[in-house]
Amino acid sequence: MTAKLPVDAAQAIRSYLRIADRILPDGIIACGVTGSIALGAYRPGCSDIDLVAVIAEDWRTRPDLIRRLRLLHLSQVPRLTVGAVRGRGVSACCNTVFIAESEVSRPVTEIRPIASHTGEIFDANGAFDVNPVVWKELVDGGITVRGRPIAEWDVDAQPEALRPWISRNLREYWTPLAAQLRVRPSRTPGTLLRRLVTSPRGLSAGTVAWCVLGPARMHHTLATGEIIGKEEAGRRALTAFPQHAPITEVALAKVRGARIPSAPSRRQWRGLTASAMDDIIAAALD
Repeated sequence: MTAKLPVDAAQAIRSYLRIADRILPDGIIACGVTGSIALGAYRPGCSDIDLVAVIAEDWRTRPDLIRRLRLLHLSQVPRLTVGAVRGRGVSACCNTVFIAESEVSRPVTEIRPIASHTGEIFDANGAFDVNPVVWKELVDGGITVRGRPIAEWDVDAQPEALRPWISRNLREYWTPLAAQLRVRPSRTPGTLLRRLVTSPRGLSAGTVAWCVLGPARMHHTLATGEIIGKEEAGRRALTAFPQHAPITEVALAKVRGARIPSAPSRRQWRGLTASAMDDIIAAALD
């Protein structure tokens, strides 16, 4: 492991790869770290550990590959459980996208992921994090934890696709999600996050952080081309969108693992979060 890794993350990754080697012998031939660690924004006990794992070609056609990757995901259950009990949420664990060795050098928008797992969710058909944003993190600050240095992976992050991809994501994901905040059905089909934002019990601080800081990060990237972490995006949002400071402070407190402010009251979070999202998205797409 490289010295650039936080101690607890290095331990978690070592454990994860040891289990992977038992479940898929010689299967993961290269692995790199992206996300908050690559951005220098990692917070122990709060941040996720995001990995890109390269699967050997010999494993790609094995009929039991997906079953074994599911078992690897299940190995994260104890860490997920501890995270939930300690209030970190279900995603305070190793989140991994799996791509084949032969796909590594393809343009990122053309890569066909094998599978992925994020928190409690396993996707046997794809990986959202195989995209120009995450691949830029991989190229600019990714940390090699197995195999050849990332600089030798011949990664094509398609920088020309970064802004179009973000704009489309804002329109197709974040804008509808902001609209969902304004409705409160007792039961809403769809993803876990969509159920959370429409829960009659109100938003959690974690959902506020996701909904406010996600668009804030994209706003900054569209303006500058730079990828930043959630906390820095929140600090910048306080300056760029001071009218939304109260709900942004709630989001920042969650990311920092700090005490959640008593004001605004939780019953106000939904409306304030929706308004912040609307303004940030509109400014980003302007």
